[in-house]
Amino acid sequence: MAALRSGAARLEERVDDINALNVFPVPDGDTGTNMLATLRAAIAEGDATLASGITSIDEVSAAVARGALLGARGNSGVLLSQILRGLPQAVRGRKRARASEIASALSIGALHAYAAVAVPTEGTILTVAREAASAAMQDAESGPELRPFLERVAGIARTSVEKTPNLLAVLREAGVVDSGGAGLQLILEGIANVPSVTPSPGGDETTPASSATAPILSAPVPHRADGESGAFGYETVFILSATTTPLDLGAIRTGLEALGESVLVAGDGQICKVHVHNQRPDLVLAYGIERGNVRAVTIENLDQQSSERATGHEAFAALAASRTSAGVGAERSAQASAPSLQKKTAIVAVAAGDGLGVIMRGLGAQGIVHGGQTENPSTADIAAAIDATACSAVVVLPNNSNIVLAARQAAEICAADVVIVPTRNAAEGIATLLAWDPGLPLADLVARMESARTAARTFRIVEAVRDAVVGGVNVRAGEMMALNPIDGIIATGATDTEALSRALAQQPAELITLYVGADLDSSATDLLVAAARAAAPAAEIDLQHGGQPIERVLVGLE
Repeated sequence: MAALRSGAARLEERVDDINALNVFPVPDGDTGTNMLATLRAAIAEGDATLASGITSIDEVSAAVARGALLGARGNSGVLLSQILRGLPQAVRGRKRARASEIASALSIGALHAYAAVAVPTEGTILTVAREAASAAMQDAESGPELRPFLERVAGIARTSVEKTPNLLAVLREAGVVDSGGAGLQLILEGIANVPSVTPSPGGDETTPASSATAPILSAPVPHRADGESGAFGYETVFILSATTTPLDLGAIRTGLEALGESVLVAGDGQICKVHVHNQRPDLVLAYGIERGNVRAVTIENLDQQSSERATGHEAFAALAASRTSAGVGAERSAQASAPSLQKKTAIVAVAAGDGLGVIMRGLGAQGIVHGGQTENPSTADIAAAIDATACSAVVVLPNNSNIVLAARQAAEICAADVVIVPTRNAAEGIATLLAWDPGLPLADLVARMESARTAARTFRIVEAVRDAVVGGVNVRAGEMMALNPIDGIIATGATDTEALSRALAQQPAELITLYVGADLDSSATDLLVAAARAAAPAAEIDLQHGGQPIERVLVGLE
């Protein structure tokens, strides 16, 4: 715990710098804040477990992973929580964590993070985690002393962060490094400098000075010739889906047989289920990720006959049922496991402003989660709203691209059948809600809502907080930008009305809905309506008070 606290302290020192590493010059950079909140939730759960008298490294590590899972905020926080999921898998049956286990923890954590993203992008926190883990695995083979080992891993992470602009064009254009990767680098630096870590006489084992059994870091246990590991190792199971090339089941089976025993590969060229027993689940997952998309991962310690799965739906349900300081209590646990869910479908939507919440509720959303730009809700927040519907099927509208991963993570820990329709802003979410029909079967409803989402035409107007180049367009600090859902610039202007007029001139519509943000008073609102009427005289103008921060106005076009 001391190491994690040191990592959090290091991140907190630079959290504003991390937030400022925003690719787009808008005042919504919150990567550092989200990562810090996630790490604090992990630490709080670990500390609470220790305070209850439980000092087993197995249980404290599991608590840390549980806290990170439920406290994760934003995409960066979710990926950090995935990296921390290596902790309980490493130290089962151990009393101490050594360099080899820390290296393996980073390795399997990076694999979890990659598996959490539908289309992994290099030049992000994923790259930094992978390269740090790879270097750590090589270094750990020599059995190094712990502090120099951790310092070298942190150094590799720094080098990886510095290279991210070479891998991702948007970073290079914006003149910044990846914020999530930089946040992970700071955490690793803090861990390397924890005051309580001292090399043991044996060279590669250590315990925090404050507790002889509290974990520093952990990882899957590699096979040992001295027999310290159990006789059976781990059972690794996952679903493998083809990408561009069909799966070669025979070749996959042969490759996995070289890694372990009890190999089962069943399916076809598009999707198959994999089952392997061995001492190195990280190698099995790496093999799968090299050949397609990996999901529904479960890893079980066969030596301990543990019923708790380290990954996958059963593990998430178990985590949700456990005590947590991340905001999910016994009431939520009972609700998640209750068999009396109503046989109907509900909608849960995220809203950044009170006005937007009222609009969405009026269109049929039973659950509203407060959050949006700079205020990303946690996994636990979204899961609690899903559970509160008490319905057997729930559709979630995150209404922000930075909330999608937390929504997916929440879906894994709920008893309901949850589907995420990845709406990117509130205007898009409202357009999607207009397709809501509670009488439709879930599959038909989701198809209809997804069709409405993709057909929606929306943009938002925000103020540039710094000079920048976005998609080849030069923007000055203080200028207003009309951005499409993927943050491409449609138009710019010296004022809200000028940016709106120029954007509407490029996008004909019969109905223009303006969702006015919290920063605009009545006179500014009147000017916006007048500008919209002048730019599109044949269109009907619908004014709604959204009350959202950051986005001065959201625009929906029909």
